[in-house]
Amino acid sequence: MSVPKGNQTFLRKYNRRLLVNLLETEGPLSRSELARRTGLSPSVLTRRVQSLLREGVVREAGKAASSGGRRPTLLSFNPDYAGAIGVKIERTRLLAARVDLGGRITARDAAQLDDPPDVSATVAGIRAAVDRLATGRVLGVGVCVSGHVDAKRRIDLYSPILGWRDIPLAELLERAIDLPIHVENDVNALSLAEHAYGAGRRFAHFVCLTVGEGIGAGIVLNGTLYRGAFGAAGEIGHTTFDPSGPACRCGEPGCLEVYASDRFLEAEATRLGYRGIPDLMRAAREADGEAHEVFVRMGRTLGLGAKNVVNLLNPEAIVLGGERMDASDLFLPAFQETVRRHAFPQAATHLEIIPSELGPDGFLIGGARLATRSAFSVPSAGGQP
Repeated sequence: MSVPKGNQTFLRKYNRRLLVNLLETEGPLSRSELARRTGLSPSVLTRRVQSLLREGVVREAGKAASSGGRRPTLLSFNPDYAGAIGVKIERTRLLAARVDLGGRITARDAAQLDDPPDVSATVAGIRAAVDRLATGRVLGVGVCVSGHVDAKRRIDLYSPILGWRDIPLAELLERAIDLPIHVENDVNALSLAEHAYGAGRRFAHFVCLTVGEGIGAGIVLNGTLYRGAFGAAGEIGHTTFDPSGPACRCGEPGCLEVYASDRFLEAEATRLGYRGIPDLMRAAREADGEAHEVFVRMGRTLGLGAKNVVNLLNPEAIVLGGERMDASDLFLPAFQETVRRHAFPQAATHLEIIPSELGPDGFLIGGARLATRSAFSVPSAGGQP
């Protein structure tokens, strides 16, 4: 990998982040392997490594196997060097966590929100959570929010679940919190976490599909999160399933979300005389055939939505996550059967359908990942990270 030419300040930052990024994603590595991968001269590599060791970003991690001479010392990324704070805004709750650089949650915070949440109260709640969690070195705050998020301008453009439109969330938080702020769609953040630490590690092309209060998809192509031209990629929950169906929260008729999200399960629980989704799940597991059929229909409908994604993008895997994975035993068989039956055989033959490894914590880990990835990413030629 060649290093771009430019002023010395930019080159130092570039070289530093290049080394840290390699060690985080592929370490431990020896100095000779780092030199080979980066193209840095021995003198430059030595200076940068010594600086990273003194700072604590990098640490020695034992010896590599000998190839005939002295065993080289391995260097690794130090996950304890710092942390970041991940935040998830839900319709009635605010969740937050401090996450180390290895993707492990070290502290948590939670608060209730009004339904729908007031923007000012939410910002105040995030500030209070950050104040409680921001111990030691903190690289930034990553906020996950549902709906169409413009990650470049860091604005929640439209969230049907929260009832928000054109909320400059990052700007509001930066007035209240003296840390770098990052805002992202919640399923995109989960996809980043699964790609770095969870079920997506093995795949260059996968779709992270979530089911719960809403239905969303995070798309990873060639190892990179795909947001679309304006940040709206992955809104599978608002694709049309039945154009003559009931209105969705987004205002359009018959969206997939109407037929396969918690909204559908709550309506079916009421129809069958159950008090809510937990009671409906319990009945389905206790051999109530009607209750069980609700989840089968949900799985088939969700499978048809996923089949369209499979035919369109041809991913290696679908990673399933979200709050309603607690009912996966009830809907997953129908989901899998539908995807494999209706997707093109060439696309479905080798497709893996696997659960999220990180569970609901993945949203918080993904939020924190936004901050750490920004702090350690290799800057562009224009000097921007």
